[in-house]
Amino acid sequence: MSNNILQAKVAIRGIRPLFWHKFGRESIPLEKGEKTGVAGNDPEEWRRTVMVTKEGQLYLEPVYAFSTICAGAKYTKKGRGSIQTSVYATLQVTDNRILVDRYMPGFVPGLAEIGPAGNGKDELGIAGNGKVFDVSIAEPPPEDSDAPVYLDVRAVVNPSTKGRNVRYRVVASPGWSCSFTIQWDKTIVSRGEMEASVIDAGKLAGIGNARKIGMGRFEVEAFDVLE
Repeated sequence: MSNNILQAKVAIRGIRPLFWHKFGRESIPLEKGEKTGVAGNDPEEWRRTVMVTKEGQLYLEPVYAFSTICAGAKYTKKGRGSIQTSVYATLQVTDNRILVDRYMPGFVPGLAEIGPAGNGKDELGIAGNGKVFDVSIAEPPPEDSDAPVYLDVRAVVNPSTKGRNVRYRVVASPGWSCSFTIQWDKTIVSRGEMEASVIDAGKLAGIGNARKIGMGRFEVEAFDVLE
């Protein structure tokens, strides 16, 4: 690795709920499937938009961390402007997945086992309850915002029609935490500036879905540069 490249391990803890609403291939399927709900109100929507491992653990994609840090850099001032353009140019998040310390209801953390692999298949992750998490048949989380993981149901505005839709999203209540590793060129962004961008991201941008209504805000628990 170049002497100009720094790496840092970042640990964050949520002070506002963390929302999941991934827009993936399942959101607009190639083939018609069984219809659920009605237009603008589909109680099964959360199954297509949550990100969860076979062990039932919720996770974020690395682009979420990249996006929030770059958004935070908008508020990290340098001269008359900000360092946002420089952060966009050099920042990388090196994790394949960012695991959040929350599990879907019924899946016990810390008791995962690995089942046998065979027939050219990858090893199968087995949760502590002896089951593989299958979002297609999983019970929906409770609609109790005091639960560690819950289902949020609220109206949102459709930007194209200006009408209101009902949105069903999986949420982790405040106190959630995760960590990830970033790297960047210190000749473009100093270590102090990058740490300030992460702090500003937590205070002013947030991570995950529903950031425009103040969700996903977090505190930075650690910013450890790996020498």
